[in-house]
Amino acid sequence: MISRSSRSALLETANIQRPRDPEIEAAVHRAPHSIEPAPEAEFDLRALLRVLLARQRTIAATVAACMAIALIVVLQLTPIYSSSTLIMVGQRENKAFDPESILSGLTTDTASIENQIQVLRSSALAERVVKQLDLSLDPEFDPARKPRSWVSALNPMTWFAATSGREDAARIPQAEIDPALLKRFSSKMAVATQGRSSVIKVSFESTDRTKAALIANAIADQYIVDQLETKFDAAKRATDWLNGRLGELAEQVRTAESALERYRADNGFSDARDGVTLAAQQLSEINGQIVLARSHLAEQEAKYRQVSALGRAGGGVDSIAAVINSQLILSLRGQQADLMRKDAELSAKYGSRHPQMIALHEERKNLDAKIQEEVSRIIRNLASEVDVARVRLSSLEGSLRDIRGTTSTQGQASIKLRELEREAQSTRTLYDTFQSRFKETEGKGQVQTPDSRRLDRASVPSEPSFPNTVLIMGLTLFGSTVFGVLMALLLERLDNGFKTGADVERALGIANLAIVPSIAGKVLVGDRIVQKPLSSFSEAVRSFYTGLLLSNVDTPPQVVLVTSTVPGEGKTSLSVSLGRMAARNAKRVLLIDGDLRHPSVSGQILPQLPELGLIDFLAGRCELSQAVYRDPMSPLEFMPVVTKPSNPAGVLGSQSMKNLIEALRPHYDLIVIDAAPVLPVSDTRLLASLADKVLYVVHWDSTPREAVASGIKLLREAGADIAGSILNRADMRQHSIYGYGYSSYGYGGHYAKYYAE
Repeated sequence: MISRSSRSALLETANIQRPRDPEIEAAVHRAPHSIEPAPEAEFDLRALLRVLLARQRTIAATVAACMAIALIVVLQLTPIYSSSTLIMVGQRENKAFDPESILSGLTTDTASIENQIQVLRSSALAERVVKQLDLSLDPEFDPARKPRSWVSALNPMTWFAATSGREDAARIPQAEIDPALLKRFSSKMAVATQGRSSVIKVSFESTDRTKAALIANAIADQYIVDQLETKFDAAKRATDWLNGRLGELAEQVRTAESALERYRADNGFSDARDGVTLAAQQLSEINGQIVLARSHLAEQEAKYRQVSALGRAGGGVDSIAAVINSQLILSLRGQQADLMRKDAELSAKYGSRHPQMIALHEERKNLDAKIQEEVSRIIRNLASEVDVARVRLSSLEGSLRDIRGTTSTQGQASIKLRELEREAQSTRTLYDTFQSRFKETEGKGQVQTPDSRRLDRASVPSEPSFPNTVLIMGLTLFGSTVFGVLMALLLERLDNGFKTGADVERALGIANLAIVPSIAGKVLVGDRIVQKPLSSFSEAVRSFYTGLLLSNVDTPPQVVLVTSTVPGEGKTSLSVSLGRMAARNAKRVLLIDGDLRHPSVSGQILPQLPELGLIDFLAGRCELSQAVYRDPMSPLEFMPVVTKPSNPAGVLGSQSMKNLIEALRPHYDLIVIDAAPVLPVSDTRLLASLADKVLYVVHWDSTPREAVASGIKLLREAGADIAGSILNRADMRQHSIYGYGYSSYGYGGHYAKYYAE
């Protein structure tokens, strides 16, 4: 072993031969608290990525938990199947005097399609389907018929509710359908148009795939049947009205012809027309004109009544145009159809506020106004023509009365005969007209075709429409990943420990000498420096030992105190490792157990507790040589604590302790004191004044920063010279993410070949 004098001579020689750099000297002797923290960036993408990599287990656990919960929920959900059918609303021709066009008015414009959608959604149609399939007995639509589980049977809250439901069901007549059932039925049905076409899609959802297709087809069938019944009822009402009117006209024909025959018989008229006077000829001509005038009046009145009735019933402009054969209205309607086609084409290309759309709407509005004005004009003209025909008839009848005053009794009889003949002929003509209309309407009523047809039948779905497992799991994966990232950032924000040497330097203002990796397994950490001197742990101990020597190059520290903030940070293991490292480097090293309350140095070195130690020597019960022991694995010497004193602070602060340290200095190159933690007790602050340098051990990513700062503050107040900190028990995989491994000479996988683990 090199003597102290020889060592001093070598150091002096080295100091003489080594050129001194003023900047290096200033950096070496700079006060630890003068280290200024580096400015922090507002947003560092690399720091964010490091956090995510470090917390990848947290993120993965969060994603796995959320995905498992979502999968369990999806598996517990009742699958719902949806089946659809397509119905095309057709367009048929509306003709004049067509009762179906007056009563139904079905066209394929937007309003009519919306009307058919409302018919499909109506309660009346739902009731027909429910009755057809007897769905009132289906538990899916009547929850009261669902079998009660044993869980609900044990719940007292369901007893009265179930009884009340059965009483309400009993009060509803059997012929009526529960409105709540119809509401549940409608909630499972969806009706929507397919784009801009006249095709309507009817969908139905059910927990039974076969039932979903069956009900969707039943809805389409009942809708078509309802249309047929509506058309049949309209035709039947028109036929009944014409039939009644024909009966009245037939009675009028019989009455008129009977009166004519009786008058001929009573006055002795024959079929011959000889001997007719001029007055009779005039009377005959006037009577002919009156017949024409009455026929014209009847025609104009019938046309006026029909057009007025169509206008009041909303029969449509096309029907009015067909009645009066108005080419102008038909032309305007053609222009209106062209404008509607242009509107449909431009609406898909432009918005509603586009100038062309606004102009097109204004043109349609003007065209609609022209059509309505033309219809009003036609109605007014028809009324005027009726008035003119009535006035003309009155004028002819006045002329007839004048001629009758000048004719003889025979003339009067002839006139009466002609009048009866005209009345009989007029009644017969009107009867024949109504009879032909009745036959036409009756033929239409016997053969009815629906205006809509079903394009395809609803098929049984193979896959449920709900739940969408792929979508739910995809959204859960995305959401859980975001939640996991937020949790990782929150945990990182709440994490109050030190992870890198830069964190220590910024927060505490002291240099970080090394980052010591954590040792896995139940082994004595202090033995690793001897068993595996080339390991990453040994290199870390060598690193902070070198940093300790460089803390004062001219006068290397001789008495070094090792402490920590709280117990359990591994300071004793590092103290033993430091002593063995220095001893293996041909240094005379003494390790003193300075933790009088919980001594642990001997437990790290010897299998059994020695008989004498530090307290025994200070109490005068033994010699120094009896209190100092030799490490069986290295040249290290150590002084354990065997007997715990009643006043540890008094012992450590005594003059005897100071005299001991001063007496040991000439005999050892390095004296390591394993002191107690700073915060729990004040013992370490008393020892700090006896040491040349203090090594402060911090548990990596565990000890709170505020606690470490408090411990450093207490040591500085006690006058301690802190050489630096040591981050102990570090997870090097995590540290390589946060600090890239530079603070510990690359303990990551890239440098594994340099170490013998």
